[in-house]
Amino acid sequence: MKKALLFSLIFIFSALAVFAYETIIIKYPDGEKWEKAYYKKVGNEAILQYTPYGETSNNWVRSIVIHSYGELGYPIRIFSNNSIQKMLKTNPTGKYRTLRIGQNDAIFTRCTDDYKNIKGQCEFYRVTRAHDNIVTVHYMNKNKDNFKDNYTIWLEIIRTAKFLNTYYRNERTLNKSEYFEL
Repeated sequence: MKKALLFSLIFIFSALAVFAYETIIIKYPDGEKWEKAYYKKVGNEAILQYTPYGETSNNWVRSIVIHSYGELGYPIRIFSNNSIQKMLKTNPTGKYRTLRIGQNDAIFTRCTDDYKNIKGQCEFYRVTRAHDNIVTVHYMNKNKDNFKDNYTIWLEIIRTAKFLNTYYRNERTLNKSEYFEL
């Protein structure tokens, strides 16, 4: 009987983990309205793009792209290096500068020039380990002067993006423009 009870409890707790919801919370600057411009989830991967109100996924000046890679066991340093190398191939005109790198979180920045059909931009790129995923948060701004003028504001926004892991969707009392279900 004890074995059956123990097995039942293990089964119930492991089933609850399957139904957990992980969310990223981003606090945008006061007075700015951002909206979802693109979302796609395939298997354990999800990608979401937010743009300021009035901009689109194909026509933006500022954008945040969040990419969640479920159940990856890569160390952050290796994952960061691999993804940065891919982005450098897309636009090699600016090198990434490391702002912070640790075992579970890293932040990089760079500014690029126009290259082929790609408009130059400045960006912050954060790679972090959430509860069950590796998540990247990528803020891009094609207006370099605006990026420089708001550098500390956006660095703090990207740096303090938080993760919430819960078993109940109805616990979501958050502003829907500020969270992303991973």
